[in-house]
Amino acid sequence: MQKPTINTSLGPTQYSIIRRPRVTKRLHMELDECGSLVVVAPSHWSLSHISDTLSQNSSRVERFLVRARKLQRQTLSYHNGEQHLYLGKRYPLVLKPGTKQKARVMFDDGEIQVEVRQHQAENIRMALQGWYLEQALSVFSMRLKVIAASAHWVGDRSITLKLRRMKRTWGNCSSSGVIKLNTHLIKAPLNILDSVIAHELCHLQVMNHSKQFYVLLNQLNPGWKQERAWLRAQGGSCLL
Repeated sequence: MQKPTINTSLGPTQYSIIRRPRVTKRLHMELDECGSLVVVAPSHWSLSHISDTLSQNSSRVERFLVRARKLQRQTLSYHNGEQHLYLGKRYPLVLKPGTKQKARVMFDDGEIQVEVRQHQAENIRMALQGWYLEQALSVFSMRLKVIAASAHWVGDRSITLKLRRMKRTWGNCSSSGVIKLNTHLIKAPLNILDSVIAHELCHLQVMNHSKQFYVLLNQLNPGWKQERAWLRAQGGSCLL
């Protein structure tokens, strides 16, 4: 089956459509691993409505494609001096000779230092991935407690937190009250992490994205719109 197409100044662009239960009001755009456009649309939108909406917002589609593909093309080579994100800031990667089998990563003096026996990109990548996970476990747990204290509906409820490295989702909350956060958020500014946590905490009370949900979110985090815009515009850099 031929994919639908939207015309922009970049030329005809094919796209695929997927549906997600949480997307109920507006469409979102993503890139797949090949750089092709993926449109995430509300389940009740018809194919013609999706097409009309994209056509009416072709300039927005074009801006998204240019920005997202630029970010997607960026790759990390894990060489000495390369800049890596941590809590919203970029720090140089400093490689040091290691004597132990297991690599060691330290954040010291404005540097992300990696002690590893073999300075191969894959070894360094795996060491950093493990370090990011350790930091996320500590930071996410702490921020969850802080923000939950301001969410009156949480009360004494015990919240289960799980971390996953995800490509398309920053966080979600299950009907059983398990909050899952994207480990890559450890690379984003702290207010962005807090915003995602606040969003998922509101789902403990309201599982959908109804008016009631956004009333609650505005109370807990009045700046959520600006932080959502940051994630949409710059969040891709955290996924590298």
